Amino acid sequence: MKKLLRHFTDVIILAVAVALSAADCVFIDDYHIAQKDASGNDVYYAQAQSNVTFVLDGHIQCRTTDNAGCTTKFVFAMLVPRDWDLANNATVTYKCDIAADRNLEMPMSVIPDSQLPKWGEGRTWVQCLLGEYGVGPNVLDDMEWVVFQTDLTWNITNNQDPTYKIFVRTKTGKRNLRCKIGFFVNHTDDGFSNGTEHRKIIFATECFEVVGGKGMPIDFCNRHFNRVAPLTCLQDDYVTISYLADVELSTENNPLAASDDIYLQGHAVTTTGKVYNAPPIGQQTRMNRQNSLGRTFNLTIWPAGFFGVPADEQIDHLDYYFSNADGSKIVNQSDDDCVQLGSSNSDNELFNLKFECE
Repeated sequence: MKKLLRHFTDVIILAVAVALSAADCVFIDDYHIAQKDASGNDVYYAQAQSNVTFVLDGHIQCRTTDNAGCTTKFVFAMLVPRDWDLANNATVTYKCDIAADRNLEMPMSVIPDSQLPKWGEGRTWVQCLLGEYGVGPNVLDDMEWVVFQTDLTWNITNNQDPTYKIFVRTKTGKRNLRCKIGFFVNHTDDGFSNGTEHRKIIFATECFEVVGGKGMPIDFCNRHFNRVAPLTCLQDDYVTISYLADVELSTENNPLAASDDIYLQGHAVTTTGKVYNAPPIGQQTRMNRQNSLGRTFNLTIWPAGFFGVPADEQIDHLDYYFSNADGSKIVNQSDDDCVQLGSSNSDNELFNLKFECE
């Protein structure tokens, strides 16, 4: 019989703990990721490195005749960009209406990797979350699950239906990006069992955006024609640039949709404004199909060598596009904007990759 949650207040033990039945017992009722702008309106964005607050609401049901009792803690996890460093920047608290003071915010702390979930088969909480849910609806992998647990334990008696409210107060990261935040709840006595009665997950339907920060915006919410790895690059990094043909399969909106012969073209611009062009269309610029089942084409380059930038020059950014073998058809940022936004400000805007400074 699965069990749930025991809580001792600072003054008294609330009741004798009981195990929960296999009926649905942990619920997520709502989430709140909107922030307030200067006029007090709800907005789904925040300035880079600014303070933000996210809230999760839910409730618990206890339906059992088993009075053996249990001791356990409530578990909460959040999926955010790695750039936020949530484990070190967040303060996580919660309220519960069976506490002696239902308005008191009580602390939650990061679960150490050494504390494994009961049914995790030797995996950490983070490994279980990644294995089961990955990064949810986000299309890039540079996200992380950060897992917290209540510092206190809980006690819930049969037929109690307590509510909880979790507050996450943290700072956004340095980078401009858009992502879909995820929330997860469980408890340590269940510890990621096969059933979902005692664990729930939800991903925000809204994209949350960080603005006014560093670099070109990174979009975790939508698949684009272009992809770069690593997401942030230095002058001497090897960079893999990808063309994702299956983002749009019509040749009207994707001129290269029917082609298997894709080439990387463009130029590097230095910090002094000098321009160095990519090699001409040929074997050096031909992109490799990632596998026979998909329509993703990759080319890994060392930018300085690929564009012929002298060792004493510093690359500021790359402007690039994808081409067919004779150069008559291309895909660039304008094409991507038409697919993503329905229109574009120009026909010849190129993809852009801004390099980091040492």
